Amino acid sequence: MGHREDVRVEFHSILRELEANGFDEARVEFAPDGQVAVAVIAEVAHRGLVAANEAADKAAPDSAWGSFLTASFAGVSVKIGSPWSDEALLRWLDAFAGELRAAGLSGALRATETVRLPEWVGQLADPMVTAYVALAAPGDAGAAGWAERTVRWAAGAGGDAYVSSGGMSQLDTTGDVVAHLASALLVASSGSLLYADAQASRAAFARLGRSGRATYQFHDASASLEARADRARAAILAEAEHAHYAFVAPTRYPTYLWDARGRALPPLRPEVPAAALRTKADLWNRFVPDVHRMQLLTDEHLAKVADLSRWTVTHVTPERVLVESPDLAEWLRPAGPAPSVLDRARADFGRALVSADDVR
Repeated sequence: MGHREDVRVEFHSILRELEANGFDEARVEFAPDGQVAVAVIAEVAHRGLVAANEAADKAAPDSAWGSFLTASFAGVSVKIGSPWSDEALLRWLDAFAGELRAAGLSGALRATETVRLPEWVGQLADPMVTAYVALAAPGDAGAAGWAERTVRWAAGAGGDAYVSSGGMSQLDTTGDVVAHLASALLVASSGSLLYADAQASRAAFARLGRSGRATYQFHDASASLEARADRARAAILAEAEHAHYAFVAPTRYPTYLWDARGRALPPLRPEVPAAALRTKADLWNRFVPDVHRMQLLTDEHLAKVADLSRWTVTHVTPERVLVESPDLAEWLRPAGPAPSVLDRARADFGRALVSADDVR
């Protein structure tokens, strides 16, 4: 078991972080001494979060509150919001550290080194060809290699790597991007990865949820429409073995949830609300919400499709096919495909399209 001095509270670094944020919040991380499994630290930190909130609230209601536990590069991090005073902050930190000590952990409790994502990335306005992917095993989300596959895809943009989760972003200069993204998925409910090269005006975004639903976007100011579609296809193919459904649509940045498809072109069928893409996840291994220029389908989807003679069908795994319209320009033009193109495509997909009753 650890001794009280084994958890070193670096109060002044935390106070400086709080002051820098206008006393609205501070990100505090626990960085253990030596190698400790992230899952172990996260479990103890969760107990510490509950204990610290209870201790602070008991002494003075709403005097300090911690939330958004996630992984940091050094260990785990939590946000402390608007503590009333230095005493309230210290009380919270002492209670949190007490749980760490009780579990026999030692290390530093200090301000988390965070960054803001590049400003130019947030100002991108051109629609990007977005790949929406649903993994077939949400319980582990293909966890064994999901982070590694994602990093391999996103790193193609070059530039700096940023890992984000729990409302916190860190610039990863360690070379351990895969491990850090995997830790974010383990500790928090989601994790995001950005590779950004300002000089080339190129960026790749991947946003992964523990539920198994993810989005992948690629921006390259000099890339052709074909090249951008190729990047979306590569994201789908990287997950084809693990996914039960995927589709591509042009969507503006940022795209965090599948609901963002509701703002993409072409518009979703009126009977399919955008929120159904997220809340009806159990349907997408059997039906598709609408037609898209590119979709990954299973045998169960294919059994319902009426006619794919006008589509390019590529078998990518024994039980998965990639279905694409050969008319890329029509589907990805700024105004979206013509109504006649949509009507014909919907007739081709037939009973594979989800019914209004199923999404109610």
